[in-house]
Amino acid sequence: MKTDSVLKTRNANWLHYWLACGLIVLATLVSYHRTFNYPFHFDGQVTVQANPDFQKLDWDSIPTRTRQLVALTWQLNHVADGGSLVGYHVVNIAIHVFAGLLLFVFVDRTLQLPSVPTRYREPGLLLAAAIAILWVVHPLQTQSVTYIVQRYESLMGMFFLLAMVCLAWGASSKRGWPWYAGGIIASFAAVLCKEVAIVLPLVMLWYDRAFLASSWRQLLRQRGLFYAGLFASWLILAQVIWVPTSQHAVSGVVQVEEIEYTAQGPIRHVIGPKEYLYSQAKAIPFYLRLTLVPDGQSLDHGWRGTYSLTEAILPGLVVIAALGLTGWAVVRSPQLSFVGGWFFLILAPTSSILPIKDIVFEHRMYLPLAAPLTLIVLGLWEAIRRLAPKDDVPAQSRKLIAAMTLLVVIYGGVTLARNEVYRSDEAMWLDVIAKNPMHERGYHGLAHAYILQGDWEAAIPFLEKTMALNPNYPFDPYYGESLFQAAQLSIAQGNVEGTITLLDLSIRLNPSDPEPYVLMAQILQRHSPAQSVALLKVALKLDPDYLEARELLSQLRP
Repeated sequence: MKTDSVLKTRNANWLHYWLACGLIVLATLVSYHRTFNYPFHFDGQVTVQANPDFQKLDWDSIPTRTRQLVALTWQLNHVADGGSLVGYHVVNIAIHVFAGLLLFVFVDRTLQLPSVPTRYREPGLLLAAAIAILWVVHPLQTQSVTYIVQRYESLMGMFFLLAMVCLAWGASSKRGWPWYAGGIIASFAAVLCKEVAIVLPLVMLWYDRAFLASSWRQLLRQRGLFYAGLFASWLILAQVIWVPTSQHAVSGVVQVEEIEYTAQGPIRHVIGPKEYLYSQAKAIPFYLRLTLVPDGQSLDHGWRGTYSLTEAILPGLVVIAALGLTGWAVVRSPQLSFVGGWFFLILAPTSSILPIKDIVFEHRMYLPLAAPLTLIVLGLWEAIRRLAPKDDVPAQSRKLIAAMTLLVVIYGGVTLARNEVYRSDEAMWLDVIAKNPMHERGYHGLAHAYILQGDWEAAIPFLEKTMALNPNYPFDPYYGESLFQAAQLSIAQGNVEGTITLLDLSIRLNPSDPEPYVLMAQILQRHSPAQSVALLKVALKLDPDYLEARELLSQLRP
């Protein structure tokens, strides 16, 4: 048979297979070779870098909460090399390399299945390599690789792909049970990395029915126990059910509120399932636009919720059309429908109706990105076949290689440029502010970057801008304490005006600390005794036993 002939030819051509693997590794390393010393950003500084729980490894410190497998890798990082930046980046890049290789193996194996049309089976290895290389170099992946804390996403993705490989190989092996056992273990590992992996059994069912089983009865008869094991991984997430309601509010999941500060006063908005659905009707087309034209990327987009169907309807038509095409393909082309199923199912936990505080985050596209990239590669292949129908397959393949090389160079170049934004906190937050000048978290991040450098003078305008956009921004009390220390140093240097600015901001950031009020009163006592008295009264109200404040107040009173 022709299929057997194709398989024999490919089995004898291992050189091309390993060449493809080498190119995936090389493309990843080239795209991320400058990032090994880039710092932690955003929540990674607190969540990982400064977290004492991740700086030791013993029985008592073994993580027992959700995402514990990633937490364990943070601990191993610190044990291995003291938690150096190079170590964290090496692991993140290695995870991305393995994920890319697994994607290649999965797509290649899938394209050789008898249910796949011959026009894709013959150039299957080339198509799989093109998809995987484009996936590893795409700029949307930078947030899952260079943004160190998003190992949560990439490690989950790696185990997710490993489980898919186990299913694809197990179904065509004489002894499938070792593969199925590996798939169950990989699914448990994925769930232990991130909750999004809850959709893995559903994705595998869709794949099985589209490519492997001719009926649901056959699927359950041949792999019923396998799916029972997969769905057992949901038990790990049962602990989320017992999370207190107050904790959901703190985490910004399920219970989400936004406060809009206007001239008339603050307006409180509740983001429920309906409002979040409206928001994602705009977010998903945005992800697709970034896939095609990766311009406007940001670590923290800071999107506000969408509360009106009118705002959501036009971008929502794109989502409805894509869902409609997926539904049509279920009937007319089941194999093609899996591409849509992959995209929508994996995005569903974060991009459907479950409210999450952050409307858009690029790392959520780590695995879903494979779907539109697959359509791009297959679409190019179909275009080449139709434009050059008289060419043989090798000639058509060379044209595809030329087109893909151009795409990889373009996307890889954008990835190199995007990674430069990660080189420092200052560069990152300046980029965030440039993309959304009304996002208070961007100004806070930039202020924090200057504070870490000890440059309070540079930080103050951005702290003030943060408070202007959000008067109730949850600043760390450390800021107020540090500002007071900076004020003490400033007054010792004779900089009265700078000291007043620092003290004013210290009081605004940490109004429960009496010391800044007293120092401000001391500075103003000659020029504005009435204001000094008012400040001292506030300090004594906060601390009635503050002797220095009491003595100064007695001196100022007539």
